[in-house]
Amino acid sequence: MVSMMGLQASAQTLIWKNFSSMYNVNGITIFNGHVWAATSGGVFSYSPVSGTFDEFTTTEGLSNIQATSIISDSGNILVGEGDGTIDELNSSGVRYRSQKDIEKSSALSKRVRNLAVAGDTLFACTDFGVIVISRSSFGILDSYLHFFPKQATDTANSVAIFHGDIYVASPFGLSFAPRSATDLAAPDFWNAVPDSIGFSSGVSSLVVFNGSLLVGTNHGIFYSSDGITFQLLPGTGTMNVVTLVDDGNSLLINSQNGLFKLLPDNSISTIYSGGVSLHNVAAYADTLILGGTSLGLLSIGSSVQTIVPPGPATNFVNHLSVDASGNLWCATSSDDHGWAFMKFDGTKWKNYSLSQTPILTTNQFFQISAVCGNRIVAGAWGGPGPKPTPRGGIALLSSDTITKVFNSSNSQLVGISNDPTYVVVGDAACDANGNIWMTDFGAYNGNILAVYSPQDSSWYTFNNPYSPPAGFVSIAVDGYGGVWAGDQFVDNQGNFDGVFYYNANGTLDDKSDDQSFPIGTSDGLLSDQVNSVMVDNENQVWVGTTLGLNVIYDPTDPSLVLSIYSMLDQDILGIDYDALDNKWISTVTGVFVLSKDGNTQLAQYNITNSPIPNDNVVSVACDRIHGIVYFATNYGVTQLKMGVIQPQTNFTKIKVYPNPVKFPIKDYVRIAGLVADSQIKIFSVAGKMVSHLPGPAGTVQGDIAYWFGTDDEGRLLPSGIYIIIAYSPDGTQSAVTKVAIVR
Repeated sequence: MVSMMGLQASAQTLIWKNFSSMYNVNGITIFNGHVWAATSGGVFSYSPVSGTFDEFTTTEGLSNIQATSIISDSGNILVGEGDGTIDELNSSGVRYRSQKDIEKSSALSKRVRNLAVAGDTLFACTDFGVIVISRSSFGILDSYLHFFPKQATDTANSVAIFHGDIYVASPFGLSFAPRSATDLAAPDFWNAVPDSIGFSSGVSSLVVFNGSLLVGTNHGIFYSSDGITFQLLPGTGTMNVVTLVDDGNSLLINSQNGLFKLLPDNSISTIYSGGVSLHNVAAYADTLILGGTSLGLLSIGSSVQTIVPPGPATNFVNHLSVDASGNLWCATSSDDHGWAFMKFDGTKWKNYSLSQTPILTTNQFFQISAVCGNRIVAGAWGGPGPKPTPRGGIALLSSDTITKVFNSSNSQLVGISNDPTYVVVGDAACDANGNIWMTDFGAYNGNILAVYSPQDSSWYTFNNPYSPPAGFVSIAVDGYGGVWAGDQFVDNQGNFDGVFYYNANGTLDDKSDDQSFPIGTSDGLLSDQVNSVMVDNENQVWVGTTLGLNVIYDPTDPSLVLSIYSMLDQDILGIDYDALDNKWISTVTGVFVLSKDGNTQLAQYNITNSPIPNDNVVSVACDRIHGIVYFATNYGVTQLKMGVIQPQTNFTKIKVYPNPVKFPIKDYVRIAGLVADSQIKIFSVAGKMVSHLPGPAGTVQGDIAYWFGTDDEGRLLPSGIYIIIAYSPDGTQSAVTKVAIVR
């Protein structure tokens, strides 16, 4: 029989999914009627005919989420990646082999900048040279690391084979060597093209077209029929060339000045000069060119339009929160990456930005909190923004709509000491009366706690004992009305102040009986720098610091601050709890899962054993309704579906599946629709109890019980009808159903 610990692990089917922004397109190739794009968030294919997308990240088999180059060859797709890996995908996007020797090298920067194929040879242009790979075996054949004189590291931008020689374009110029040479790894065989025409300012792209070698530079295109002497191609002298692409009938010239076409008669026509910078281009048809930009694909045909792949708008996600309906909310960053915050409803993404929403004054929303059910509070870093003053504050959302923006001009929020209009607001939390508490980071007057009452639109602020004002960000409210705020950022004297506790004792306007005090390392905190504060389902206060995890099991006695020893010296970035009240801890070394009391480590996830794209997990949020956990890194959002969902508050109708149960069974018998901590008893039709859960025959997790189909002695039950009765822990509620067993 499977042990109870084994049952708990195997009963949960873990389903991973990465959601990353694929707006920033690094490379394009056309294959089987689809546009395949390498992006900073993975790979996607797009059909201009149907307008549909398919996306591929590490959860779909890609080795690294940063795809930096892409080509099609021999019926497959080759993808170069930011860590040096080269994946080969079939026409369905399924990876069937990878080349990881570059990734395992000692080079500091291993990015694959470009790929080129000549016969059975694949040339990978990297930040430290050219790596030569066999197409058939996918093994390394050679490496050209020193092809340009007097350079410590030879970055390669492009490779071309011309008249039996291999040419390499680099930021330092153009080098070539006989391809037949016996040891091209040695620098002696390489020659730099004389710099009489200024190649030393950098060569971006090479292509063989119409019998000539063409060289793209920041001051035009040069051509050569012998590979030795070069001339400026007429009409290109002002072009700053990004890429050159042979589309079969003509040459596409992608430059910072626009997109042009060179025809076989050497005439040049303008295709696009609309001002959008194109990273790369590919011809889908004679009348349709696709360009990769930082904001998706640019379709250039009878009209010009931007085609945006589905998903989040940016991979820069600083903070996560899940609302009462299970929607995920993401705050982007304290830096302006062009987007403010995002929402994911389980199917589609909605992206908010200053450019699309004039009510906002900045994109720099670095914290977001789902409070009071489905109210959303987005906290801004403060600026800078295109609008002068006031700056920062909060945005309130209801039903996906920004209803109000509060700042120093229309609330009691205040800014930092050297700019009172520069308001930085961190997390928010609700109390039992529906008041929204928030941290006012670095408030110049010391009022680092602010409260907004939606009922009468009133504001209150509360002072703290710290001088100068501390950088409080995280906040939580316990069941007794206590407010817990954590100091994440150093004050202007270089100090951190731990946790600030405040209790208004139910009356916001009467401060005479309020309680407040600091909690620091002298009280048991592992560090005074606090990144996260969370109150769990059992009203326990969890404090994540840069040196580990603390817990206050009884918030009415804050003097007892305990440490979780398994998390000592871990830099804790985020904390949340799932439907079983297990704790999910995000750190700079991955994610840890702890038991409800924190004393047992249940699991650990990082890049070595999961599809998480980076170990620096900056935030975690649990959707207890649907049994989902979300993680945020600088590579987007990762979703983990666990299958353990929040128990029902009342029994409605419990369900059993499969029903009937036919032995042998491949899985467990599931009993769903339970309340928290349900007890299960299973009876024969004669009234004899044959099994109970949790017990030797199974376990209860959230709203589901998992049963082996055995009695308490581990014996499979005989064929027949059995009665299942579920009880609430106090025995005041129960539900009954039947199950048939067929042997």
